[in-house]
Amino acid sequence: MLELPFEPDRAAPEPLYRQLAEHLRRLIASGRLRAGEKLPATRELSSALSIGRNTASQAYQRLIDEGVLLAHVGQGTFVASRGAARRGSAAPQGELPTEPETPRAFAWDTLYSRSATQALPPVFVRGDPGPVRFDFRAGRVDERAIPSAELRRAFGQVLRATGEEEGPSLANFGDPFGWPALREQIARLLVARGLVCDAEDVLVTAGAQQALDLLARVLVDPGDRVAVEAPGYAFAAMAFRNAGARLVALSLDHEGLRTDELARTLRTHRLKFVYTTPAAQLPTGVVMSEARRCALLELADETQTPIIEDDYDSEFRYGERAVPALKTRDAAGQVIYVGTFSKAVFPGLRLGYLVAAKPLRARLALAQVQSSFGVGQLVQAAMAEMMATGAFERHVRRLRHHYAKRRAVLLDALPHAMPEGVAWSEPAGGLNVHLRLPRGVGCAQLEGEARRRDVLFQPGTSFFLDGRGDDQLALSFANQSPEAIHEGVGLLGEAIRAVAASAAVEPTNASRGREEGA
Repeated sequence: MLELPFEPDRAAPEPLYRQLAEHLRRLIASGRLRAGEKLPATRELSSALSIGRNTASQAYQRLIDEGVLLAHVGQGTFVASRGAARRGSAAPQGELPTEPETPRAFAWDTLYSRSATQALPPVFVRGDPGPVRFDFRAGRVDERAIPSAELRRAFGQVLRATGEEEGPSLANFGDPFGWPALREQIARLLVARGLVCDAEDVLVTAGAQQALDLLARVLVDPGDRVAVEAPGYAFAAMAFRNAGARLVALSLDHEGLRTDELARTLRTHRLKFVYTTPAAQLPTGVVMSEARRCALLELADETQTPIIEDDYDSEFRYGERAVPALKTRDAAGQVIYVGTFSKAVFPGLRLGYLVAAKPLRARLALAQVQSSFGVGQLVQAAMAEMMATGAFERHVRRLRHHYAKRRAVLLDALPHAMPEGVAWSEPAGGLNVHLRLPRGVGCAQLEGEARRRDVLFQPGTSFFLDGRGDDQLALSFANQSPEAIHEGVGLLGEAIRAVAASAAVEPTNASRGREEGA
């Protein structure tokens, strides 16, 4: 029988007959099934694929109706000629389909894993938009503030020492847990977050994203439930979902993660872990309250549920003194602390770290060796040199002041630029301000109007994986000068007004200004 490699996804909302029809359509489009080729009888196909015969019949009929397949009474079902498929109708009775005019392609679409084929929100798969005057998208830093001179000195010092009798050995694979000197410096750095740890407690990773990916691969089995914030950091949710996790979305309010929702979930389901950004929630900027922190830790202790604490922006706090990390209260070792140098230096550096209990840390190091043999030693050694000389600390102090000024400019510009119905956060940390749009205005319509004014922003849908968030957006103040912030926010306000006017939005009672409790 003709081989038709197909594995039905019985957990997907799409009916099995549509899954099979789409699979056959891809095989035909790629040329793996040629025009004129006879398909297995529905009885044979259903037996080979362990599906119902009716499912196979429905899939065939769907493609016959579209002109992709031809059914000949007494002969069987065949792949239609391309001409017939384009016409959307069957060939005349008795006419044999012709061979395709072009060579067949390899059918990669039939070989992807389920995790690779899960749909992503369109915002994650867009190409480079090209030059733009006002780029407020999240995840960017001020390129002009990169510590170029300090980095050159650090790399130069490390390279000069390489090869000397007592110098560092950078030529071969290093410690899978990370460059020892860097682990020591990270342990010292974390004292400022109230976190007392030793160098051996630290695992160096290629950015915080790799730390999250390693945790997903080491901890998650298909079907495990994992709790995440919604809205939240979608690339963390993707890492967990791609490992097979079933995501449990927990909402937020002015105190941060809703621990009452978490408690209800834990009464009925076992969670593999909870992922949270408590210091300055991404994207709202809300700081988790003391009461919520206590409740979260108590729930984790009672149910033996690990917590992944993503302290992605630990260097940037505005206003009041930073709240100590959750990890500082972790007597049992069930909080996993994740940090990064991406915001303080630049994202392209790809350097992060995590602090975790010894048994878990060993498993994570092994997973890192299996995937990449660890982080490049040269960049680790240079960062250790910058930290040891005090250059990193001095740079962070300058950058904190630099970004605080831009945050203030953005918060000053919003009341003058935004129309009625727009509300925004006043973030205690990080590099973004979170906005909620007026009723009737969504990012899907707003993006076009803003782009015509040379403005880009971060759509709220990029903080969810289920299509929600069209009524929200985030503005990063890191990548724009104060003058550009004022002008760009003014143009964005014009775009919002234009969308509201075209949608004939009626006035609402919503007030313009700061989000309640944010």
